[in-house]
Amino acid sequence: MKNPKLLLPLLVLLAMASAHADPMDGLVVHGEGNVRYMGVIRVYDARLLAPANAVRADVLEAQRSFCLQLTYNVSLTADNFITAAEQILARQHSQAVLAEFRPLIDQLHGAYRDVAKGDRYRLCYDAATRSTSLILNNEVLVSIISPEFAVLYSGIWLHAEEPLDAGLRTRLLASLAERRG
Repeated sequence: MKNPKLLLPLLVLLAMASAHADPMDGLVVHGEGNVRYMGVIRVYDARLLAPANAVRADVLEAQRSFCLQLTYNVSLTADNFITAAEQILARQHSQAVLAEFRPLIDQLHGAYRDVAKGDRYRLCYDAATRSTSLILNNEVLVSIISPEFAVLYSGIWLHAEEPLDAGLRTRLLASLAERRG
């Protein structure tokens, strides 16, 4: 390189790029399904990805990395996402629990954007960094450090008693064993 002053910034940029790996690296699909509006209009296709040897507790308690991937078949607004999430979270949790997590919920909701057919959201939890990222078409919109938040928010789809759709939850968790051994 002719200008040695440019070498250090270039090396720093390369190191940063390699440190920001795709959160889905090393994850495999464990289940998939779709959500339909009024049983007819397919709104999105969902996939749950986790390490090959993951068990249900790993995902449901944020002990290992996982991603929920949603590929949209219709256009939706950010307000559609927020309204639906707020309704489901209110059904699943007490007002006290929601108040405790309100700043993190609001941070994630503030990052939502409108989607069109073919767009893909991913909600990924990285166990190594203890962070949940909302990713739209490979662009990280927000990352929130809190395993407890990962459990709370992914519960929209994976909550044991009150998920968005019980059939979808079953299909997403289909190949995850109950426990090791």
